[in-house]
Amino acid sequence: MERVLSAEASSAAYPAPLRTGEAPGQAAEGRRPWRSVVGRQGKAEAPEKLALRGIVKSFPHRRGRLVALEEINLSVREGEFICLVGPSGCGKSTLLRLIAGLEKPDAGEISINGQAVDGPGAERAMVFQENALFPWLTVLGNVEFGLAMQGMGKRVRRARAMEYLAMVHLAPFAHHYVHELSGGMRQLAAIARALAVNPAVLLMDEPFASLDAQIREMLNAELLRLWAETGKTVLFVTHSVQEAVRLADRVVVMTYRPGRIRAIIELDLPRPREEGDPGVVRTRLAIGRHLREEVTRALQEERNHAGRT
Repeated sequence: MERVLSAEASSAAYPAPLRTGEAPGQAAEGRRPWRSVVGRQGKAEAPEKLALRGIVKSFPHRRGRLVALEEINLSVREGEFICLVGPSGCGKSTLLRLIAGLEKPDAGEISINGQAVDGPGAERAMVFQENALFPWLTVLGNVEFGLAMQGMGKRVRRARAMEYLAMVHLAPFAHHYVHELSGGMRQLAAIARALAVNPAVLLMDEPFASLDAQIREMLNAELLRLWAETGKTVLFVTHSVQEAVRLADRVVVMTYRPGRIRAIIELDLPRPREEGDPGVVRTRLAIGRHLREEVTRALQEERNHAGRT
């Protein structure tokens, strides 16, 4: 049964979305963005791994500054799997880049294990939508690359790389080049490369978006297996509500620009999750309601902008 609690992880500045059963216009004025709880208890006592406090990020624009993210507050527990969803342009990928240390926020603080993030570090690894593998290296060479950058000796890093290739079922392809792999195999190689450096936090920016539905479903299952085996903390960006519900402990729904946290939906559903399970359907519908409102707002703002130009 779904329960609704007040959110602890967002700004009160954004107009409150509807609660279950409310009609448009009935939302209480000034209420904080909501947090839908499907009863998850499993990681509630785990220590905090990642903290985002008051994150603001903007970019130069011909009319001044374009605010991409505003007042992002989020606490992620160790070993948690978080999915970020929201309309295009809401700042999901920007948020991952800030956590990775590839960009700096205008305001606020990001910390991992209580230590402030001020640039890239070995405790974070990122998997991009495009696999970003080096085409001049073999699969094995790609997985070894980060280990070599850490100063690991050749024999040890080769054994480590082969261990992770075996974990993603790519050991038979260790000496193949990237162009010899399918799209799904390339993404598995990219995941193996990220895991091999033993990051505390794995950041994944729509890693399966370009793949067909069957391959994507298979890789979702593989990712969950790897997550269960390694215990990594994962932040995963997706546009697919179905994928988010299949994977996540919590789903963070973001608003249209400027990106804020609109809702946090926690899942206490057994894995693997079946599409027809009532809890899965209920959760998917809850997320969909939030996204429809944000997409509608985005389209309206774009129409208004077009009318002014």
